[in-house]
Amino acid sequence: MFHVKHEGLADVAAWAGLDVHVGVAEQLDELAQWLATEGLEAGGLGPHEGARVWERHILDSLMFARGWDMAPDTIVDVGTGIGLPGLPLAVALPDRSFALVDRSGRRIRLIRRAIRQFGLENVEAVQAEAEAFFSARGPAEAVVMRGVLQPASLPAFVERAVTVGGVLVVGAGLDPDPVPGSDLVRFPGSEVLAPGRWLRIMRRT
Repeated sequence: MFHVKHEGLADVAAWAGLDVHVGVAEQLDELAQWLATEGLEAGGLGPHEGARVWERHILDSLMFARGWDMAPDTIVDVGTGIGLPGLPLAVALPDRSFALVDRSGRRIRLIRRAIRQFGLENVEAVQAEAEAFFSARGPAEAVVMRGVLQPASLPAFVERAVTVGGVLVVGAGLDPDPVPGSDLVRFPGSEVLAPGRWLRIMRRT
C-alpha cells in the first residue's frame, strides 16, 4: 500500500494504465519536493503552487498516460516548462525515452539539474522551439503538452509533429472546446483529484 502522502496515486495510475510500485511512488514524492522547493524558488511554478504540487502537478502529469494503450518507445514533451508532464511520466515509465523541449534556456538548465539529481537516464532536455525540434528530428510516436497551443492549431500540429499511427495528448482543462479529430476523456475523480479534468487525445491516421 502507498503511504498517505501518495494519496490519489493508485486511482490515477489505474485510470491511466500505469503500473506504479512503491519505489516509483517514493521517487515521485522526491520529485514533488524538488518542484516545491528548487522549482518554486527558480520561478518554474507559481508562488502559490507549493502546497498542491502532488495533486496539481504530479498526479495531473501521470494522467497523460491515458493517451496510449501501450507506452511508445519515445515520448516528446513540448513546452515542458519546469518538466511537466515529462518528468513524472519519465519516473513512472523508466523503460521509455523522453525528450523534454522548451525554448527557455533557464528552464532547460533547471530540468537538467533534476535529471542529474534523480538519475533519469531516460530523459533528454532540449532547448528549442517546437518547430525547429521536429524539423531537425522528424515526427514523434507520442507528443504530450499541458496546453501550449490554441486548440484550433492542433490538427495542423499533429500532421507535422506526430508519426502516422502516433498520438498527441494535450491537457484540455475543465471546459474544453471541441476540435475535429480529437477525443476528450475526463478523469472521473477521486478523494484527491476532483472530477472535471479533461485530456484531449488526437491520433494521426
